[in-house]
Amino acid sequence: MKTIFRSLFLILSVAAITGCATNRGILDVATEVGENPESGVAVKFHRVSDNREFFMAPPEANMPSLKGGEIGNKAITSRAIARKRNSFGQALGDILLPEGDTVAGLVEEQLTDSFRDSGYRVVVEGDADFTDAIPLDIDIDKFWGWFQPGFWQIKLQYETLIRLKGPLGPYVDGKEYQNKTELGAQAASGKNWLKAIQLNLNEIAADVETDLEASQ
Repeated sequence: MKTIFRSLFLILSVAAITGCATNRGILDVATEVGENPESGVAVKFHRVSDNREFFMAPPEANMPSLKGGEIGNKAITSRAIARKRNSFGQALGDILLPEGDTVAGLVEEQLTDSFRDSGYRVVVEGDADFTDAIPLDIDIDKFWGWFQPGFWQIKLQYETLIRLKGPLGPYVDGKEYQNKTELGAQAASGKNWLKAIQLNLNEIAADVETDLEASQ
């Protein structure tokens, strides 16, 4: 089974994430989107919305927040994917995607790859069949990672909730893909953060592809 993360690796050094936990870290999540199949039903992602709510000083680590209090700055929140913490669980620096990348763009790329793996052609504006392609909306309600301290090992938690809706098979009435995963590790390195993201989205990928294949 092909997964939603065909290729996932760290571009920047691990030090950029863990070298100074109090500072903001940048994590480059690189993906490789497969080519469209030669034939198949054409779909297009009509709207991709990042609906996550950020909090200034949330009582729980699973609630998105930013160290600098920039929760009203869409240029920052659109890239935010996790928050670092110390051994006592105190919130420290946040982790963002690189400039030019967004959570909405990342999710769209991964779903594009998953649909293509399942035999659908995902088209974009300018393609010959874009106008007549089946429109699908993507809503991202959760996409966040956090650090849980522990005596013998830490735990990296990641939670996602992605909704798809459109006039296609399982999505006519809307479909939720929700997952919460946990990765035990000795350190909150960039490599381990990427493993945590991959573990979560790979499971969602399996559900998406199962639904698409069942509807054909």
